[in-house]
Amino acid sequence: MTSEQISFFQTFGFFQGRQVLAAAELDKLSGAFDQAMEKARDGAPIPQSGEKRQQVIPFFDYDPDAFYPLLDDERIIEPFALLLGEDFLLTLSEGIIHTGGSGWHHDACAPEGLTTMRAAIYLDPLGPDDGCLTVIPGSHCREFREHLVANRSQLDLAPEGRESGAYPLVNEPGDVLFMNHKVHHAALSDRPGRRAIHINVAENTTPEKNREHFDWLVNFLESETKGWGRFYSDRLIRTAGPRRRAMLDRAMALGFGNTGPITHLQDLA
Repeated sequence: MTSEQISFFQTFGFFQGRQVLAAAELDKLSGAFDQAMEKARDGAPIPQSGEKRQQVIPFFDYDPDAFYPLLDDERIIEPFALLLGEDFLLTLSEGIIHTGGSGWHHDACAPEGLTTMRAAIYLDPLGPDDGCLTVIPGSHCREFREHLVANRSQLDLAPEGRESGAYPLVNEPGDVLFMNHKVHHAALSDRPGRRAIHINVAENTTPEKNREHFDWLVNFLESETKGWGRFYSDRLIRTAGPRRRAMLDRAMALGFGNTGPITHLQDLA
């Protein structure tokens, strides 16, 4: 990741890495994803338009051979380290099959000066008509974000309305999107079937460095654990090399990561 790309992310709240993953890598991920999601559905049909989307969290234990390597891939991990610091922590892995579009929203909203983010890997070609992720650049900035939230019902953010500030992130398989969770985003098409893999991470902090940030981080990890269960399986921890283990140790040192209920398939042997 270049200094220009880092600056772009800091300014606009996202960066789209083009063709980070090769075609053969995407083929393997795509096949593993479909099998994993079918296993998580216990063989039920793929959810369709009008039905609830399928969201599996944590996801990577459904096929460790296919998905664990993403957590050791410098093309993904190094941008996290450059944007958040070497001591960032891993939170949740996700597998999602969307069944339609979404309205404008942001995700986790850390205090000013603290960042949580994701790397998103969309497994299909996506344009505006297919529901590619559309963002509002710069909406991670507090004043802009608060204004958007206060006036969301008055905004006309049609997908074709570039004058609104909406920016569609046209995707080709192999792209990796790095996005601050605070960025306003939407999928402005009701077409079902978008497949996505998410890796979520958070900037580390300590009470000595910033008490407000630390308290928010602990509350965030506690809330995510209550909502989604245990982040890391024993296998994920046991097979970790030094770099992945550091990502896991940050949360475990705070009492999270390897605690909480088992909500999805996890190999605990």
